[in-house]
Amino acid sequence: MKIRPYLTFQGNCAEAIALYKRAFRTDTIQVMTFGELPPSPGHSIPPEFKDRILQATLRFGDDFIRLSDCGPGMDLNAPESERISLAIEADTEIVRHAFGVLAEEGRIGMPLAETFYSPCAGVVFDRYGVMWNFVGQK
Repeated sequence: MKIRPYLTFQGNCAEAIALYKRAFRTDTIQVMTFGELPPSPGHSIPPEFKDRILQATLRFGDDFIRLSDCGPGMDLNAPESERISLAIEADTEIVRHAFGVLAEEGRIGMPLAETFYSPCAGVVFDRYGVMWNFVGQK
């Protein structure tokens, strides 16, 4: 069994993918928009949803996360939440780079610093409200 993070956005998933690709120096494995859905009787996609992300897969090292926009008629809860976070354990250079990119238009919850468990750990909420918990490894 594996657990895969799945992030949902309110119409700005493509922007989030671009940010995460830059922060983590990674690429997408797959992207599908609502407009690429096959026609289905009785279910039409509003024009403003055609370019929104139905599902995307973003590579994270040997693993991946999935992302999407909310579908028509759906809404997200609070824009920022500490109920769940993505923990990133990586080389300290990767941690410093990704943390810096995500903090540019985000909010730092815990500045990067040496801790008893890591030479470089910190927490940042990106501009989409996603909480990233970074732990640098030696």
